[in-house]
Amino acid sequence: MTTVARALFDRLPRLPDLVPFAPLADGLPTPIERMDTSFWVQRDERTSTAYGGNKVRKFEFVLPIAERRGGPVVTAGGVGSHHVLATAVHARRLGLDVDAVLYSQPETDDVARTRAELDAMENVHVTRIPSPYLMPPTLAARLAALAPRRPYLLWPGASTPLGTLGYVSAALELVDAFDAADWREPDVVVVALGSGGTAVGTALGLAIAGWTRTEVLAVRAADAVANNAAVLRSLEAATAGLLALAGWRPRPAKLRIARQWFGGAYGKPTRAGDEAMRIAAEMGLELEPTYTAKAFAAALDQLGRGRRVAFIQTFAGSPGGD
Repeated sequence: MTTVARALFDRLPRLPDLVPFAPLADGLPTPIERMDTSFWVQRDERTSTAYGGNKVRKFEFVLPIAERRGGPVVTAGGVGSHHVLATAVHARRLGLDVDAVLYSQPETDDVARTRAELDAMENVHVTRIPSPYLMPPTLAARLAALAPRRPYLLWPGASTPLGTLGYVSAALELVDAFDAADWREPDVVVVALGSGGTAVGTALGLAIAGWTRTEVLAVRAADAVANNAAVLRSLEAATAGLLALAGWRPRPAKLRIARQWFGGAYGKPTRAGDEAMRIAAEMGLELEPTYTAKAFAAALDQLGRGRRVAFIQTFAGSPGGD
């Protein structure tokens, strides 16, 4: 049994006996900053001093499986994928190599920086493909090529039921911070929607905590084939099943998908996203155009509608940064 403090383990103390876990995030609980009377930010870029952002919360539950198998970790993403870079950083901490399938995406300054950092990682083998739709057969081919080793397939975003537990815990941190400060719960929690684990986990965590009024607004930043309502419902049901084993009686998660901020293609910057990045910078927040800028644009829109908003800042930090 782990002795590491996590909000989810505090609520469901039987859970550490039932799921794999490795303490990779040294920045928890992350700060909840009040920007004004109706706006809060959960600073999840500070989850880890090795490499921050939302992925490390998920890795704590999935990478221990790869470690037991001996690796490598096989995963995929765009050429500027923070998921792939985060996987490489945290897998290296467990002595694991990474076999990455990378597909093309629009070039931005953030993509160029992330690609350069990934190219410098010595524990990564890269296979490049022109389209994300070639990802499934290419992943299958890489798994076959690595036999007889026992690679671990880490689906992009680490949004498996186990990985999603990391954001159930993050949502409970958010609730605990509001309770400690005696703040009234927000009307909406806004989060970027890629592979779905962050949004689904957040919604389930709020349900566990009893925040029945608060809606999770999942702002689509990837193609609907990866995060449509059916995919999210399936992930919710499977994650709720794990939580039920630890003694939680599942309640429906309050989750809505916002589609209008996507911009038509994965990684394509938008005018609203660019303006959101400018406003966020004035608040001391660093965003990137693929995910967090679009989610922040939606958060600003919700504020303009008079709602009390909490924004989950999931942008990954650079290795060695905060």
